[in-house]
Amino acid sequence: MKKRITFIALAVILFVVAIAVLPKDKGADEIDRTVQKYAPMGASIAIIEQGQIKEIRNYGYANKEKKKPVTDDTRFKIASISKTVTSYAVMQLVEAGKLDLDAPVNQYLTRWQIPKSEYNEEKVTLRRLMSHTAGLTGSDENNYTTPLPTIDEALALHDVRLKREPGKQFEYSEFVGHGICQLVIEEVTGMKFEDYMVEQVFEPLGMQETDYSDTSNTKGELAVPYAGTGCATPVTPIVMNGGGGVTTTSHDLALFGIALMDYYDNGCGEMFRVQENTLSEGGYYGLGIIPRKLSDGRTVYEHNGTLTGWNAQLVIEPQTKSGIAVVTNSDKAYYMTYELMEVWSKLTLGEKVSDSLMAKVRQVFTGIQAVLLLCILLFGIILVSKIRKQKLIRVKNPVRISACIMIFVLCCICDVILFYKDWIFKWIWGMENYYLFTFFPPEFKYIQLEAGALLCLFLIRVCHTRKKIAS
Repeated sequence: MKKRITFIALAVILFVVAIAVLPKDKGADEIDRTVQKYAPMGASIAIIEQGQIKEIRNYGYANKEKKKPVTDDTRFKIASISKTVTSYAVMQLVEAGKLDLDAPVNQYLTRWQIPKSEYNEEKVTLRRLMSHTAGLTGSDENNYTTPLPTIDEALALHDVRLKREPGKQFEYSEFVGHGICQLVIEEVTGMKFEDYMVEQVFEPLGMQETDYSDTSNTKGELAVPYAGTGCATPVTPIVMNGGGGVTTTSHDLALFGIALMDYYDNGCGEMFRVQENTLSEGGYYGLGIIPRKLSDGRTVYEHNGTLTGWNAQLVIEPQTKSGIAVVTNSDKAYYMTYELMEVWSKLTLGEKVSDSLMAKVRQVFTGIQAVLLLCILLFGIILVSKIRKQKLIRVKNPVRISACIMIFVLCCICDVILFYKDWIFKWIWGMENYYLFTFFPPEFKYIQLEAGALLCLFLIRVCHTRKKIAS
């Protein structure tokens, strides 16, 4: 029995060390390996070189139940990258003289206006809406009933109002800021926002498979979104499409990236400038786009998008005319899109471009992983040594051994319930299809393994007692 216990302890140590440190190279290049690491349900990646789409890579399923693979024509929701698209449309109207970035936005609005309050609503401008410094309350865009309200009805329904003086502080607005921009576009053009965008933005840019639909239609088949480890989930209906409603392919998103680079060269440039008071944990912000400076003076521009069942990333570097467009139909890809930005920039630009907040999160989890691994090694070596030298002997108490086994099983069950089921979100917040593990980086699964291994070693220790020395 002593040899068996020693073997189990050694096996635990070796298994965890191997999982944590062995390379995962499967013969693919770095972009493919990154996708394999996260294993999203489906993904499509378009790579831009010298202002042209060089290649498109497709992975996994657009519809797992029907075994439909992702293709170049599979459409995805791109969530908050819609803000970049809306900002681009606003800037076209600004340069056409139909809008003023710094005029009070209420002067363009008739169907709904920013309500009067203790703060000065005249300071809410398109610039502050697009740079997330307008100081407005938010909207979660959940629990709409059919038929869906219009954009002005939605703003009234969510009781959108000022909560601080405009222009003083950055606070990311999920939907409201660019939802108001959406209403402004409708008011000044006399067209429904979604129709205007298709007619005046998407079609002129060659984005033939792009619109705001939540279903498959003549523009193409929409992928099924998957939450958690692979649970099909309904598409979240959105009214404030200016903030998160675009449906597109990786090909069309790359075309938009190319158009942005052309606009960088030929437009007024205001969209790409760092805006006042936009510094946050994630860096600085432009107008609907995030600038990230490189050490050589160049700037990469990017934006990420996340909705339940969808993740996306667009990154461009105007000087080299290069970029990458990533679309996925999987919550498991939450960190993958950020890591693909890092991988692409390292391969293409020679420097890893990171979201500073996400980088800090990963550093914390990597540190926890390293500490746990060290504890396993030290505790495991000491435990094995004492068992082999017979300083510790197994207790002859079946109740204690059974209790230790039960504790280990219960901890595993609790881990699954807490992180891999949506019961916690349903119970506390009434939210379905939210899974806690998706908000942690990939290092988290190694932390779970290491914590389980450390618990296993601890329980092995509990099943032993110090050998009594005869007096």
